[in-house]
Amino acid sequence: MKLPGDVYHRRSGVVEQFRNRLESLGMWWRSSLTVRVVSLVMAAGVVAMLAAGTVIVSQVRTQLFEREVTTAVDLFDASLSNAQATFDSLASPTAAQIQDEANTIVRAQYDPIRAVMGATMLRAPDQADSSLSILEPYTDSPLEIRTLITDEMREAVRGSDSIQWQSVALPNSSGPSSPGIVVGATVNVQGAGTYEYYVAYSFEQQEGTVRLVTGILTAGAVVLVLLLALITWLVVGMVLRPVQEASRNAQRLADGAFDARMVVRGDDELAHLAESFNQMAESISDQVGRLERMSAVQQQFVSAVSHELRSPVTTIRMAGQLIYDKREELPPALRRSAELQHGQLINLDTMLSDLLEISRFDAGAMVLATERADLAKIVHTVVESQEPLAESNGVSVHIRTDGDTTASVEPRRIERIIRNLVVNALEHAESRPVLIRVIGGTSAVAVEVSDHGVGLNSEQASHVFDRFWRADTSRVRKSGGTGLGLTIAREDAMLHGGRLQCAGELGVGATFLLTLPREPRVKITSPVTLRVAADEEDWDSLEDSELDAADGLGDPEQDTASGDGNSEMDAEEQNVEPESVSDAADPADGMRTAGSMDQGEGSDVTTDQEEDEEGKEDNEHA
Repeated sequence: MKLPGDVYHRRSGVVEQFRNRLESLGMWWRSSLTVRVVSLVMAAGVVAMLAAGTVIVSQVRTQLFEREVTTAVDLFDASLSNAQATFDSLASPTAAQIQDEANTIVRAQYDPIRAVMGATMLRAPDQADSSLSILEPYTDSPLEIRTLITDEMREAVRGSDSIQWQSVALPNSSGPSSPGIVVGATVNVQGAGTYEYYVAYSFEQQEGTVRLVTGILTAGAVVLVLLLALITWLVVGMVLRPVQEASRNAQRLADGAFDARMVVRGDDELAHLAESFNQMAESISDQVGRLERMSAVQQQFVSAVSHELRSPVTTIRMAGQLIYDKREELPPALRRSAELQHGQLINLDTMLSDLLEISRFDAGAMVLATERADLAKIVHTVVESQEPLAESNGVSVHIRTDGDTTASVEPRRIERIIRNLVVNALEHAESRPVLIRVIGGTSAVAVEVSDHGVGLNSEQASHVFDRFWRADTSRVRKSGGTGLGLTIAREDAMLHGGRLQCAGELGVGATFLLTLPREPRVKITSPVTLRVAADEEDWDSLEDSELDAADGLGDPEQDTASGDGNSEMDAEEQNVEPESVSDAADPADGMRTAGSMDQGEGSDVTTDQEEDEEGKEDNEHA
């Protein structure tokens, strides 16, 4: 039958509420050890009480029943003897006399106070007719005793000279039936033959006693189980209280409150737990304090050295610049030395600037000065500034834009991030194209910088943003910048509430993915999936394309890429990272440093091959 809509919805609502309630209870059960212990103890107590109560009530019922049966049989035996004596004392009786005596005997067997509920006499079958036969008498009472006598009972009475009894349910007009028995035996009536004599006895009073005992046991069991649950709750609470205190203090330690301690009470196992926890907290506090002091000293040292070196380095660079400008007037050997000195002074000045910047991040003194900016324009500006580096490395740069690429950022920091990524890609592209995509999503704008160079593996990707990290630690730093560029880039991205990620594959290429919120520090979903773009893009078509770095310097609102429409996939907002991926990671290989050159001019960048040649020339001059 199809239910009406409102009835169906009401039932669905009830089922849903019941399901929610079960889930809440399940969560409560799983989250509280006290609830589990108390519940299990209560369940065990209830089972034990039920078993014990069942045995006790059964024994009480059996003992009462057996005692009352014995009492009823004794009463019936006395009544049977009296009836037989009465019938035997009649001399030449008439049928009327016999009927009167039988009626008197039967009526005497109704006494509810003594639990005698009535009697009857039934003529035994298969007897010859007699002129002294009487009507079968029965007690005039609410109980129809003749309806309680079964054929099996009558056969048992006729077949034995002893007293027989049978359990019956005595009907009660005022309520449910009560237990009882029917006792029977044969009696010889002079001149009338053999009759079956039956008397019904009620055990209602004894049944009430059993119910009373059951009620008392049940109440006692309930009280005992509740007391057991209360005692268990108190004991479990006493045991768990120090554990809970240790958990709270451990959480405080994790939050930085290194003064958290437990109160030691007594000298038992729980007191030993508190003492051990306090010793651990004290040790952690000492170690953290020592590390904080060391970190503060280190930060102060870096900051002080950077500041103190700033002035002399500036002076030395100015003097070196004068020498560099006059290098044509110098002998060949000195000219080469002036050129090398000029490049190294630029690197030293850049390193000092990076160290100062890192010290500011460590001190938490960085403040954003945001404004509305177009990331695509910033990308084009960076690509224009690195055009000399791209030309010297034989790398073409392709820019693709999609969607609204504006966001509230600090342009100086974003330009620094993108410059580091672009220079890094140009240095390791191995004369193959570099693809830059700027994708605007719902809550964020993404900048993806990909190259098809030497690539990097997952182990290198996990360390690429570490300070001064190199993929090949056995080599002296010849290429790259200070080793801090990508570290600073990651900090800049995090300062905006964004993230910088890296994916790569050896022999295929590497991809940086910078994701920035449209508004600082809001929850974002990247509009681009982090991937190894060189493994998916058609790089051959990029190489054959007429687009080069100069082609991407036009209007940033226009998609400068041509080809197979791969950018249609980019609008899908995802956040799935492929294998060999590191959050805040950078492409790296055996020649790649943790931080690309953070330089504003491509002319200051030299490749490994050029530096090797320079080293050979230096040796020759030496």
